[in-house]
Amino acid sequence: ISCPGNWRVNLIAPRAIVELTMGKAFESGDSLDVPANASAQIKSPSRNHGLPMYGVTGCDYGPQIIRDDSGPAPTPAVPPLTPDSAAHNTATFTISPDIQSTPSAATQVTLTGSNLTGATAVTFTGAGGPPDHHEVPATSFVSATSTTIVVNVPAAVLDIEDVWFVRVLKGSDYSERASAQRFTVGAPRAYCAGSLEGNYGTIDLPRTDTSFDLEWNIIFGPQPSLAIHPAPSGECSGDTGSVESKTAPVNGTNCIASEPGVKIAQTNDGLISGKGGKAGRLDKDSTSGCSRTGDNSRTPTTIKSKNINDDLLSCFIINNARISDLINATAGSVGEKALSADIFNSPRYFWIPIVQREPATGKKSWPIVAFRPGFITDQAVSATEQSPGTVSEHNGLVAAPSGLRELHVILFDERALPEFAPSSGGEIDYIGSGTKVIVLVD
Repeated sequence: ISCPGNWRVNLIAPRAIVELTMGKAFESGDSLDVPANASAQIKSPSRNHGLPMYGVTGCDYGPQIIRDDSGPAPTPAVPPLTPDSAAHNTATFTISPDIQSTPSAATQVTLTGSNLTGATAVTFTGAGGPPDHHEVPATSFVSATSTTIVVNVPAAVLDIEDVWFVRVLKGSDYSERASAQRFTVGAPRAYCAGSLEGNYGTIDLPRTDTSFDLEWNIIFGPQPSLAIHPAPSGECSGDTGSVESKTAPVNGTNCIASEPGVKIAQTNDGLISGKGGKAGRLDKDSTSGCSRTGDNSRTPTTIKSKNINDDLLSCFIINNARISDLINATAGSVGEKALSADIFNSPRYFWIPIVQREPATGKKSWPIVAFRPGFITDQAVSATEQSPGTVSEHNGLVAAPSGLRELHVILFDERALPEFAPSSGGEIDYIGSGTKVIVLVD
């Protein structure tokens, strides 16, 4: 067995004596002494899974956003909610508090607004709909007036870290979808640290086979292999053990030149339109049975009129776990090894390097401290394989007249991935964590 860093093992079988029959015509003697040996190496799944983007510690789990930095951060729309009603009541209100940072901790919510008289229930609905829909009937209100309603948040809501939508029910009529108020369980993740560019960004890595470095690194994954820095602290300039790809790709790169935000043109081409005769990363059929319609169909986009892959992350869950369980896949939890190896066939699956702090505006080089797997989607974290809920028109891609404006992803714990996956070609040197692929190399 060679040094651990190579993750390689040499297998030597006992020498075998092979008796010769007709072979005596070609060899002197009655038998041959035949040695047997082979070398196998642990690698990580294909280089194509990598994206030339980075995440930041503290913002490297759960739903995250990369976006164009021009203009204010948009207010996300309320998704279609199930159940709903054909007619709606006119209740409008705000809620306080709107965040419960500690899951499972009892709390009350106060609705303040107008047209609250006659409310028969206050409802909490996950973006995926039932079974994540809970009602607090009027008989259980802590207090109620024409302008305020105070309710205890249901325990079933507080047990699931997600965004819930609060509405008022009068008889069989819900308040308008646009009037629904968000109630977040768990620490809010969107735009952490107040970044207008979102919670992760782009990294510059040169290639030797094209001048379209960023586009092809999106399509095929980064050309240089990446690694965790041996002493991940501070910036990389002059640090012992730093390896950078500045003008040419260098395998084992552990320091990355980073830029906040998304480069619209290059990301459009790399993900959707294609560049240099190569199809965009998402210009592929959906994995069989994994689109929002349960087949391999694509979803149309307004970006270059392309139809793109529509895989749902929940489709690759192999037990009753929620997406939130993948994010918190501690050892022995329901989220551990909850994903099928089929996820490696989806172009929406990726891994990215993680740096310790959010890079400031302008290029700087930062050490890689970890890698994190993720998936391009805006599915609700309450989604399961059986209850995938709804996704946006482009399933995590937000379009503007100039093209792709935002990219929504879910970053999750590597322990949610299978421990091993079969070799399918294109494997890269083991990155030190995550799924292992055993490859016969000699």
